[in-house]
Amino acid sequence: MNTEEMIVQQARNVLNQMKDLKRLAHKKGKERSDLFEKFYANKHSFQIHSNIDSAIQQLDEVQLFLQKLQNFSGAFEPVRYNFEGEVDEAQIESSYPEVLEAYNGMVTKLGFEKEIINVNSF
Repeated sequence: MNTEEMIVQQARNVLNQMKDLKRLAHKKGKERSDLFEKFYANKHSFQIHSNIDSAIQQLDEVQLFLQKLQNFSGAFEPVRYNFEGEVDEAQIESSYPEVLEAYNGMVTKLGFEKEIINVNSF
């Protein structure tokens, strides 16, 4: 597996965790907190994978994906320290499709058009 494939695969892992996390955003408690930890770990792993190749790391599309992920992740910041923390559901709703669109731009740039997802149904 080459670097681009690893990055796309890890980005897809992040999206899958993000989807689950969005679904439980309104719930409080350990389940949501555990999902956030998994999402955060996958996001961190994506960042590490993207740092393997500096040319890939510096692509605008990769940087935009990371930025949009950070916007989504920021809505869950209170969950990092408190199971019952309030999340910004409006920020989650607005940033979620932006992450998906950034993902599509990134996989297209990396030559993996077959990995494009339908933003409206994911």
